[in-house]
Amino acid sequence: MAMNARPGLRRGTGFTLVEVLLVLALLALIGMVLLPAAGGLLPKSGGGWEDNVAEALQLVRREAVVSGRELSLRFDPEKRCFTWGGGASKPLVPADTKLTVEFLRAASSGSSSVLIGGQLVETTVVPVLRFYPDGTCDPVRVQLRAPDAVPRVLTIDPWTCAPGLEVKK
Repeated sequence: MAMNARPGLRRGTGFTLVEVLLVLALLALIGMVLLPAAGGLLPKSGGGWEDNVAEALQLVRREAVVSGRELSLRFDPEKRCFTWGGGASKPLVPADTKLTVEFLRAASSGSSSVLIGGQLVETTVVPVLRFYPDGTCDPVRVQLRAPDAVPRVLTIDPWTCAPGLEVKK
């Protein structure tokens, strides 16, 4: 028996570097196969008006932060586009669509609604949505109304200026 061998300790009980690298390579291969398939499990955004509104909000937010000044965003119903400081504009929908976009007070700010043609419509409209140089905006909701569709109301998070998660009632 050798002098430096300890009783009870066997040689060769660990993993070799090749075995560890082989396991990591197999895990990477499995991940590459499963991750694209997992994307199909997530709910897909239908695109359309909500995405256009979110894009316009982020564009003006970014401009307010970069310029270091307060900017106001409005929706021009005749031109069907958003306008903000300096007269810049962003088209929202094709001109033949009769979409109405309104900024509403946040739900906790004493908002009200009325039933028009069987649809519940918010009535506490604010003329503009203000964006601040620190990346925040006014707490509002955005109401999207088209003649042939149910009105949609998006709650805008004042910290990120992005549409928040909808709460199902």
